[in-house]
Amino acid sequence: MAAAVLESASTGVMNSVMEKLAALMGEQYEQHKAVRRDVAFLMDELGSMNAVLKKLAGMEELDPQTMEWRNQVMATAFDVEDSIDDFTHQVGDGVGAGDAGFVAKIRQYVNDLRVRHRFNKQIQELKSRVIEVSERRKRYKVDDGGSPTSSCVAIDPRMAALYAEAANLVGIDAPMDEIIRLLNDGGDAPGWRCLRVVAIVGFGGLGKTTVANEVYRRLGGQYSFKAFVSVSQRPDLVKLLSRIVDKVGMPQLNHTNEVEDLIENVREFLKDKRYLFVIDDIWDASVWEILRCAFPDNEEGSKVITTTRIETVAKACCTYRREFIYRMEPLDDQNSARLFYSRVGYVCAQPLIEIANEILQKCGGLPLAIISIASLLASLPARSREQWKFVCGSLSSNLRTNPTLEGMRQVLKLSYNNLPPHLKTCLLYIGVYPEDHSIEKEDLVRLWVAEGFVSKLHDQDAEEVAGSYFNELINRSMIEPTYIDHNGEVWRCKVHDMMLDLIRMKSEEESFLRVVDSVHDISTSLQTRARRLSLHLDFTADQETKAAASLSVSHIRSFVLFGNTYFIPPLSEFKYIRVLNLKNRSGDGDDTIDLTPIARLYQLRYLNVRREARLPAQIRTLKRLETLDLYKLDGDVPSDIVHLRCLVHLLIPDGKRLPDGICAMKSLHTLRHFDLAMNSVDNYKGLGELTNLRDLRISCTGRVPQQGIRDTLWSSIGKLISCKMRALIFPPYPLDLPPPVTESDGLTISQAEGDLEILELSSTMFSQVPSWIDQHHKLSKLALSVNMLKQDGVDLLAQLPNLYHLELNIRKSLKERILLRGGSVAFPVLRYLQLSCFGPWLRFEAGSMPNLRALKLNQHGRGLERYGPSMLEGMAHLPRLKQVHVVIANGFGNGAARPGVTAADAEAAYRNALSMHPGHQSIEINVILFCLVLTPPAFLYDSDDGQ
Repeated sequence: MAAAVLESASTGVMNSVMEKLAALMGEQYEQHKAVRRDVAFLMDELGSMNAVLKKLAGMEELDPQTMEWRNQVMATAFDVEDSIDDFTHQVGDGVGAGDAGFVAKIRQYVNDLRVRHRFNKQIQELKSRVIEVSERRKRYKVDDGGSPTSSCVAIDPRMAALYAEAANLVGIDAPMDEIIRLLNDGGDAPGWRCLRVVAIVGFGGLGKTTVANEVYRRLGGQYSFKAFVSVSQRPDLVKLLSRIVDKVGMPQLNHTNEVEDLIENVREFLKDKRYLFVIDDIWDASVWEILRCAFPDNEEGSKVITTTRIETVAKACCTYRREFIYRMEPLDDQNSARLFYSRVGYVCAQPLIEIANEILQKCGGLPLAIISIASLLASLPARSREQWKFVCGSLSSNLRTNPTLEGMRQVLKLSYNNLPPHLKTCLLYIGVYPEDHSIEKEDLVRLWVAEGFVSKLHDQDAEEVAGSYFNELINRSMIEPTYIDHNGEVWRCKVHDMMLDLIRMKSEEESFLRVVDSVHDISTSLQTRARRLSLHLDFTADQETKAAASLSVSHIRSFVLFGNTYFIPPLSEFKYIRVLNLKNRSGDGDDTIDLTPIARLYQLRYLNVRREARLPAQIRTLKRLETLDLYKLDGDVPSDIVHLRCLVHLLIPDGKRLPDGICAMKSLHTLRHFDLAMNSVDNYKGLGELTNLRDLRISCTGRVPQQGIRDTLWSSIGKLISCKMRALIFPPYPLDLPPPVTESDGLTISQAEGDLEILELSSTMFSQVPSWIDQHHKLSKLALSVNMLKQDGVDLLAQLPNLYHLELNIRKSLKERILLRGGSVAFPVLRYLQLSCFGPWLRFEAGSMPNLRALKLNQHGRGLERYGPSMLEGMAHLPRLKQVHVVIANGFGNGAARPGVTAADAEAAYRNALSMHPGHQSIEINVILFCLVLTPPAFLYDSDDGQ
């Protein structure tokens, strides 16, 4: 039977406790009669409290007395659960051990007596606490402690994430044009090539970052080096400068953690280069004065854009030249209405228009406020005047006449209060991340599941349910997408800093989460009983390290570290830990973490360590572990990992050997990576027995295995594809791995049918597009390498109904023009096409790729000479094309370029091919021309003449 979805932060823990109390009433623990009596009492009392908690979860505001009572109930529930977990862990192995020897039975009996006595004592203490909490509720009439929220908000069923292309961003053109003018003004005057800094200043929520990002995207191609970095309120300058180093792709001149050395490295690298930087969200002029030292004024026409809410900071950024300050203004009435109705999704009838106008007046032209309220209204199940009136009445401030932080917070709080309880819980958890952090959807949904916020529902597993929750938060504009694939799926997101402030405030109120981003906050944390702790610390002073080590963590369920590993309390003290998330904040942190004590953390469900780490040799005691993410594992994979029966996701780096016996890991959904050069024949066979595997990523850090072993691999993969496999990804570089062949006595990939959605086989060279490809109707992303591309292969690919992303590597040059036929079933949803070949000699018929947005071509320069402007015909028949990206390899050996082929020639040729396109002027064309000095990739060979 499908488990129920947990409702809120408060009722979630209570539901878990009630389930465990019910288990103690079962036959398995019948001999513990005294325990069962007290358990029955706790079930009755906590059941009544749970009913009150459900009522309180639906209230907007709680008075301090009621809030305190709720937090006491939650703390008691956590303690009851901890005691139960201890008890069941210590006596569970002995229950029903009828086949054990006499001595073992006596030992177990004595242990049970000791454990039962200790548990009875704990239950009696908890029983007294429950009675006191229950009496307090009656004395102070807690049930009346809040006002019920409107019941009009339901879960938004739409899964499409909120996303707007640059062309559709409302009210952005005028600010963009003015900022570009400020950057480029005086282009003919003496000294115009000097470094110029333009500051964008305005109230939070006006869209400063959005405008700066669009200017950055529009002008970025004119600069050799560019970077967009966010600063935040409490910046770590070492990390900030390190991000600049990473983003411009500069080599690490020396390994340093000193600000002065990093500044000198960046200055030296940029001294003769033309660059563009956006430094977003600066709060302190002193921070800018330090960063400014990294940007040399080299008279190359370089530019820097800064954003800030503070006028004095903006002046400091521009060296007090007011003419280079752009003050963001609210949207006018027309653009406010455009943004509002584009988000609501429909045109209102007259009664709603009147209310909408009043709402827009209160939003004051602030895009963040408009989007938040419009997303709330879009989530309502009906277009009810009463619902809209309620929302309007809840907005007391007019942000146009009085744009205050409290007024903006009120808007965001209204959106938060109208979330269903389960979404509130999921949103509060996002508070563990630092400001401006890029959050991966995949990680976030797994964390929600590990925390117990989400369970299986009907025919969806827990992660699918969590994924829908993530999309609902996107739809409601509570979180913002930062990376969206060509199919419109959001892979990464972030939280606006004003929303993060609200999340942190609510988390503190509910004792849901404690964030420590200053050593001075550690003493405060010692006084709280929040079960989730997130440390954002990067200092290394001895006294600070000792302060962090003094944290009491025995009650912690979830520990997250973004920062220095010196601040990790002793792992052995995390007695009840469920989630241990030691992710690296920004790619630094070479210190190795000793994880050998984790073998004692029997409740651990999620372990993520994106740093150098040493694991214990034996981890079979982690019986509940579901996610093990060790992309920087230092040492061997534990030999008994195959005994983790609950493990669902296993992520290890390349070059690691899995122990024999992986066939026992039947629960695995994700395996990254399976290294072909490191694993045994036993594991090649065992791979095919992991019938629940959905995501398999192959790597190869050594020689490709011999033919017989390769056949075993393909046979195993075929079995997986015929089951539940959704993604099969081989490394993108050539492995010289022969493709699967049909065998009479074995199942191969060519015979398999299933749920495959992503197939990346660029490292395997097929003679042509395999005929079996059309069996996989669910394929959405495909990468193939073929020796020759023929017309029937193209026609075969065109029939795939869900294919939105296609990459084709073609070894031989085309002998005849390939026709992309039109018709209702030809590449119906394809949005991204990448071709790697000598010359893309193609013709597009009308209707051939009606949804194509991006075209990427990797080719040899000689293809340009051979085919000329006619290499691509019918580009006008690609109505939604927005981007053309071309990479031309022009010469081998000593790097000498072929004469007559330049980037300008190539760009002119492609612009000529696009000249008949109705929107050719708005299509972005980017051509990169380079000389290969190493062995060229296989697709750049022409087998006819060997060149």
